[in-house]
Amino acid sequence: MEIKILDSILHGELKPWKQDTSSTKRFTELVKTAKAVSPTTNAELQKQLTTLLADYPTLKKWLAAEATSNTNTLQQLLFSIDLPSCSSSPTHFYAAVITAETLRVYNSFMQQSVNWNTTIDIPFQTTRILNSLKVLTQQTIAELQERGYTTVPDEQSSFIHFALYYLQHSLIQLYFSIQKVFETHLPQVTTLEDFYSLDLGLPTAQIIHFKNSVIVPEKEITSIAQSDNKAFNFGFKGDEAKLRNLIAVLCNHKNLLDEAVTKPDDFFKLLTTKNINDRKYKVQIGCETNLFQHIADKLKTTFPKFTYANIGKCNYFFTKNGTPIQASLLSNSKSNNPVSKQLKEEIDKFFKENDM
Repeated sequence: MEIKILDSILHGELKPWKQDTSSTKRFTELVKTAKAVSPTTNAELQKQLTTLLADYPTLKKWLAAEATSNTNTLQQLLFSIDLPSCSSSPTHFYAAVITAETLRVYNSFMQQSVNWNTTIDIPFQTTRILNSLKVLTQQTIAELQERGYTTVPDEQSSFIHFALYYLQHSLIQLYFSIQKVFETHLPQVTTLEDFYSLDLGLPTAQIIHFKNSVIVPEKEITSIAQSDNKAFNFGFKGDEAKLRNLIAVLCNHKNLLDEAVTKPDDFFKLLTTKNINDRKYKVQIGCETNLFQHIADKLKTTFPKFTYANIGKCNYFFTKNGTPIQASLLSNSKSNNPVSKQLKEEIDKFFKENDM
């Protein structure tokens, strides 16, 4: 995955020292237009970036060719630090571009990784993007040092100083957010201290520690065999009578299924079949997605292969609005919209009473 827009701040169209700042009106117009909307999906964020980059045709064309999803809710970076405040139109512009692109890269990477496997794709692709982020951070620091920018920018600082400093620390936030999500699949994980001292060549006294991180999204890797028609099932080995009863209870009390579309028996057959490719299924839930996510978590204790990745990959599950349920949608629900404690306790009670 490329980090072309971030890289262009140092090497391409967005070099701050190449910008015409004789009039700041255009920067103000771009930022105001872009900030008129608040993106909730990566596709909407991409449109916001396109607005910001209206005067940069090469980047705009490249961005338009980037695939993205308009159904997955944006996930925030796991780590953040306090960055300097904007003091002019150019600084507002660079802060907006860097912030939006950092978030877009993070969400695009998370979206693409849903279909990767743990042994080859995850380690390779994650190491690749982390190396790209590290190299660009090193180059940004070199540029800051060459220009004599050694302090934190303030209102009197050049907007070039601001843009480079903002880029450096945004890259660090992105690096550690991605590393955290995939750390169990990486051959080596670095600490913030080692990253500063060993990779960036900076004294540890310059470390800006992260603020409290958000919940780490559950990262599950696809193992389903539907793509090549190999037999696959969710691994159920429990009591079928208890499972039938549990599904009935969840449908009656929590509207688990939209029974006009999916009968409880159809859901039961999908969960217990020896091969999910033996027929076509459609499981449309009747409850909110975050409730289904909690139920899916509970089912995993009896169905070891009933993971977010496999739920998304089989293409048999749909929200109550008919939207296909993907792994990222379930992960987002878990981290951004968890069910209440009371509702969890009710669901847990149903599972306990029908222990399979």
